[in-house]
Amino acid sequence: MGSEWPVYPYKPDDVNEIPCFVVDRPTLTVDVQHYIFTTSVIVIGRRDGTEDAQSELDETTSWALKMLPGPELAVQRVDPIVATVAEYSYPAYQITVACGVTIC
Repeated sequence: MGSEWPVYPYKPDDVNEIPCFVVDRPTLTVDVQHYIFTTSVIVIGRRDGTEDAQSELDETTSWALKMLPGPELAVQRVDPIVATVAEYSYPAYQITVACGVTIC
């Protein structure tokens, strides 16, 4: 059970590559012995603004949320955003995911 949407390490420049997932660059936070890696997974939906397009975006985001958590990953936030691709605005969700490591 997987999504048919492609996954990119960057936001695509071509509108024909939408809808898609974008795994953003990670951030590292260090607190004494605890290292926290955080990244965003952006789910970009179709632009047509119909109820079907929003339902598809919501369902695909729910699917991504089910696939992400595990013993290594924690979903911190889910925020509705607007993603810009080739100067067009698209409805999207930004899922913030974190992974922590403690060095002793």
